[in-house]
Amino acid sequence: MKNNEKTDALLNDYFNKIYEKTINGVSRYVVSKCNNIHDVEDLLQNIYTRFYQRIKKKGFEDIQNAEAFIINIAKFEFKTYYGKTAKKKENVALMSDFSEEQGVHIESEMSKYQQSLEDVICDKMTAKKIFTDIANMDSEIGKIFYLYFVCDLKLDEIAEKLEMNLSTVKSKLYRTIEKQKIKYRL
Repeated sequence: MKNNEKTDALLNDYFNKIYEKTINGVSRYVVSKCNNIHDVEDLLQNIYTRFYQRIKKKGFEDIQNAEAFIINIAKFEFKTYYGKTAKKKENVALMSDFSEEQGVHIESEMSKYQQSLEDVICDKMTAKKIFTDIANMDSEIGKIFYLYFVCDLKLDEIAEKLEMNLSTVKSKLYRTIEKQKIKYRL
């Protein structure tokens, strides 16, 4: 193995380890600070791309607290992202084609539960519709749902993170769940 390959392997191992260790905390931070819940995936991708580029260019020996370092990148990314996108960004939710990885996951789920492909796709489409509907209702509700269902935070942690009363978080979550059950006949 050449020196460049060793360096790349070491860099990739470090990045993957830090990503696994920090993604939940960074996701929580991004959700609590973003303007629109639809932006979360783009922001996270940009943040971790910047982090990878930085450690590739300057190394990682000087980074004492990776999560704090990445949060600082996130702060910069918010300014950059919203500065660029405020002018031209349209928030239209589109159903994109399934990636090969998602296709493998769907097939795995189908064989596991003996569901038809149509059922799996309908479930995924319904989930996407529900998420889009919730995100478009109110940015706070979108953040609450993301932190609760994606980041697995407890309601009191969400209230603290979003600087809201616990009772407000509970009522927004439960009322919205009930509305979605009625709307989508769940």
